[in-house]
Amino acid sequence: MRQEKIEYWHNPVLPNIELSSANVEQFAFERHIHLDYHIGIVTSGCQQYQHKGKQYLLAPGFISTLNPDEAHNGENITLGGYQSHVMALPVDYVNDISREMNQSETFFNAPLINNPTLSRAFLHLHKLLTTEQDGSAQLHIETTMIAFITELFMHHSGIPIQQHISTKQLSTQQLSYIKTLFHDEPGQPFQLDDLAQQLDLSKFQFLRQFKQSMGMTPHAYLKRVRLEYAKKALMKGGNLSDVAYQVGFFDQSHFNKAFKNAYLITPSHFQRRVL
Repeated sequence: MRQEKIEYWHNPVLPNIELSSANVEQFAFERHIHLDYHIGIVTSGCQQYQHKGKQYLLAPGFISTLNPDEAHNGENITLGGYQSHVMALPVDYVNDISREMNQSETFFNAPLINNPTLSRAFLHLHKLLTTEQDGSAQLHIETTMIAFITELFMHHSGIPIQQHISTKQLSTQQLSYIKTLFHDEPGQPFQLDDLAQQLDLSKFQFLRQFKQSMGMTPHAYLKRVRLEYAKKALMKGGNLSDVAYQVGFFDQSHFNKAFKNAYLITPSHFQRRVL
């Protein structure tokens, strides 16, 4: 029988958000409530729980979404137990999202979502928040977090879709300004709040509208810009460590991984091929 345990984390970029992972087989959660919004998935096995008089099965590919103060329980129903990953969002954080969506209240409209794509996005976010502790990753963490949370609430909350209209828009000139910042200083540790404030937008508005305009988040765009400039520097014979630092990768292993994910070749191998 596997060791039963629950581990907890918080990421310094988002210190008020609680993260946990559980491996359980015999342990059962008694009926309880939470003070925060809870989002969870299982990656193996299956958890059974009761919520408002109905029984639900949380299996891989599904997402559990619970509002504050909603009573529920949880127990294993599979041989070998289950593994789960959970994120707790403070009410204040969700209220900020509500204000961005021009709503007086935001809440989940069902305790279970069948959406494998969103489930995989949550697992990616959870892994990022529990492993990436480098302050230089702040833009990556905030962008990934807000992109997931807004997508989740836009499609799985009590908010009518047609009301998701922002009164402020990202202009062509503003978009060009941000892109120029990224190209001129790719090594800078940009922060979402700072970028949004320069445009008189909230970070939620800036993120959504940048993605609508470019088809990718600000972080994904910046990351690719960094890698493109890194390629050019490597072709000129630049030192690997120096190039990584100059374009904003403060860890050589992160640079190697990002470069290979983008181009299917390591930076050192690429440089040997082009010099």
